[in-house]
Amino acid sequence: MNENTTIDEAQARAADAVAADVARPAETAEEVVHTYGEVRAAVTANRANTLALLGCLREVLEARPFREAEAAVEGSRAMALTMQNPHALYAILLKCGAVESIPVPEDDTAIAEAPVDDAAVADAHAEAGNLPDQPTDYLLAITDLGREALDEFEPAKRFGELLAGEPEGYRSAYDTVLACCEEGASKAAIEAALTGHPALAFPKQVYPGYFISKLETVDGISWDGVWRTTEAGQRMRALLA
Repeated sequence: MNENTTIDEAQARAADAVAADVARPAETAEEVVHTYGEVRAAVTANRANTLALLGCLREVLEARPFREAEAAVEGSRAMALTMQNPHALYAILLKCGAVESIPVPEDDTAIAEAPVDDAAVADAHAEAGNLPDQPTDYLLAITDLGREALDEFEPAKRFGELLAGEPEGYRSAYDTVLACCEEGASKAAIEAALTGHPALAFPKQVYPGYFISKLETVDGISWDGVWRTTEAGQRMRALLA
């Protein structure tokens, strides 16, 4: 069992616990004051979850029914790396205080959930396993702590921090990959574009997959059958000029 599997199992258990807390009547819940340190720890605990958690936050910049928010994240580019499902990811964000749940009066529940595709939600929740019965009477909304996380982990900022710790020669290699993926590129095409590039040999030997992986984890490129430069990746190229 590897470290990421252990972390994922722990986060799944946390999702169960938070789901139960959300279902509990508000008057019995104790008020908890969260810190940004908790949010940052949750976002960085497993790097495979980082992009997905940030994607979840972007879906609730305005309050929306929890089922709608989960359905919006399911199948999105942000979910490419994580082994978690949207319900578990939102549970992590609820637990650390990056997202809040807002109760909806019973009479308003049907209206609040009207736009949701029940079939898509059912498919998403089927992956969650034996989670407790979920309430249908709350919205999800980002908190100030969640907005702080979106600001800190903005893709171009993350890429800038990545570059600061890399050899200077890697900048050109990243630019080559981003340029190659503008119209979509296979791994073989990226490898061909980097053939003979000095960054592959100095200051140590690395392979094209290194640059592909690094760019994927900061949302510079994404996979949809081919590798494509994202909007964030376009901004990253400006840092390399």
